[in-house]
Amino acid sequence: MAQLIPKPLYIKIVESMPIPCIDLVVRYKGKLLLVKRAAKPLKNQWCFPGGRIYKNESFREAALRKLKEETNLKCKIVRFFGPYETMFKDAPFDVKTGTHTINMVALVEVSDILSLKLDKNHSAYRFFSSISKTWHPYVKRALKDCNFFK
Repeated sequence: MAQLIPKPLYIKIVESMPIPCIDLVVRYKGKLLLVKRAAKPLKNQWCFPGGRIYKNESFREAALRKLKEETNLKCKIVRFFGPYETMFKDAPFDVKTGTHTINMVALVEVSDILSLKLDKNHSAYRFFSSISKTWHPYVKRALKDCNFFK
């Protein structure tokens, strides 16, 4: 059974070790859905919905949970790819050691966006038809690896 980590313990974990995460490359009618992050790391940048994987939670379970939590959407998982590694100088909770994540990525399809609603971790969403030079290198690499924009 997946469990939420209490915040004080999670802060210690972020300070001490990499965090396993799932990120979602969301496809809707051939376009890419990205969300603008409201918190560190990558605050105010376009990124994939996603986040940490809980103990005893499969990649599939984490992908479905994170998409629902962050966008209120349901999806069909096409495939997984990765892993990737990201290291950021900044971190949530003003952790001084930065953020280190190990990321699996799920390419997913959504067929309906009428229920789309962002959680508090994001300030905006947008659909894209091509890769922007301004996006974080991790986002661009994952999109190239899954051949999103052929």
